Order: sequence, then structure tokens, then C-alpha cells
Amino acid sequence: MKAGFYSVFLTIISNGAVVLCFIPFLLLGWKNMRTVRTWWVLGIYWLLTGLINLLSIWFSSHPNGSHGMVGELSFGYSLVETPLLLLAFALAKQGRGRRVLLVLLLLFLTAESILLRLRGNNSLILIMGSGLAIIILYSLTGLLDYLKKMEHTRLENSMVFIYASLLFSYGSTLIIYIFAHYHHAGGANGNDMDSFLLYYVSLLLSAAITCAGLWSYGIRRSRTRPWSSASGYSSSSS
Repeated sequence: MKAGFYSVFLTIISNGAVVLCFIPFLLLGWKNMRTVRTWWVLGIYWLLTGLINLLSIWFSSHPNGSHGMVGELSFGYSLVETPLLLLAFALAKQGRGRRVLLVLLLLFLTAESILLRLRGNNSLILIMGSGLAIIILYSLTGLLDYLKKMEHTRLENSMVFIYASLLFSYGSTLIIYIFAHYHHAGGANGNDMDSFLLYYVSLLLSAAITCAGLWSYGIRRSRTRPWSSASGYSSSSS
């Protein structure tokens, strides 16, 4: 009975997480969001995340499905995941901060190409691990930069949700990675369902926080304060 309830709970959480993954892309239909390039990159990132997880859930419940295709798509997603987020971070900044992130993006893509050529699919763990560390670092940096400033633009007020959601999501992924290796190192046959539940709970909360950030941008209007000559980034520069 307990196992049955656990399985149903996991199904509800995973399906809810996948549904929320598609909402950031749908929010791009909002008039004042569709011109912001940062939101387009994040919308595409979440769209791909939703599609990959949807296919994984579908084929896991249909044993006769093409698991090879899902594996190839997941491999490709793992390669573009970090570059997409770095591009979104770069577009959300200006000046030197943007240039630094664009250089890091190019270096990461170059390193990916070299590792794939030298080690093939065996390089995926190293690519994912380095990407995980980079996104956690820049999400934390984005939050700290936000706290240091007294005045914030509409984009910055929404991006703080994005940084928080990614920090939570990737931090949870790191915990899952350590948890899985701890069980393997200890010789335990840990239940994979625990890892899946933790993953989908973190994905659901991360997607929800992202949706809240995009929603706040969509409903918030630009207001020029008398003590500020500029109310924030223009959409064309984002």
C-alpha cells in the first residue's frame, strides 16, 4: 500500500513538473516579453527540459518504445543545457559582465568539442559536472550582485527569480549525484525512486519559481523614478 501511494505521488509530481516546464515558453506570447531575448533563451531552455522529461516519462511507461532515441536526445540536451543558460545570463547583463560570460560560453563550447572528439560519449560526465559547477556559481553570483544594489530594473527583479530557481535546481542535482554515489560506494542498493522523486520535486519548484519571475515581469510596468534617469534595460538590449 505504501509503495503504491509512493508511486502515485511520484507520478503526480513528475507530471506536474513537466507541465510547468512548458509555461515559461508559453509566457513569451505576452506582448512586453516577446521582444526580450533573455526570455526567449530561457523559454527555449525550459521547453527542451519539458520535452526531454516528457519523453522520458512516456517511454518509461511504454517498455516497447524507442529508448535509444530518448538516450540520444538526452545526450544532445546535456550538451546544449549549459551553453543556453550561459547565453541567457549574458543577455541579462551589460558591458564587461556580458563580455565575460560570452567568452566563457565560447570556451565551454570549445572544451565540449575537444572532449567529444577525444573521449566520445565518455566525456558526458565531465561536461555535465563542469556545467553544473558553472551554473551554480553564476546563479549564486547573480543573487549576490542583486543584493548589493539598492535600485533594480524590471529585468533584474525578474532575473533574481531565475537565479534562485537554477541555484535550487542544480543544487538538488548535485545532492542527487552525491546521494547516488554514496549508495554505490557503500554497497547499498538504494531505491532509484527516491532520486527520481527528489529530482522531480526540485524540477517542479524550480519551474514554478521561474514562472513566478516571468509573470512578475509580464505584469510589472516600467516606472521612471524622479531620482533615477533610467528605469532599466531596454528590451532591445536584453
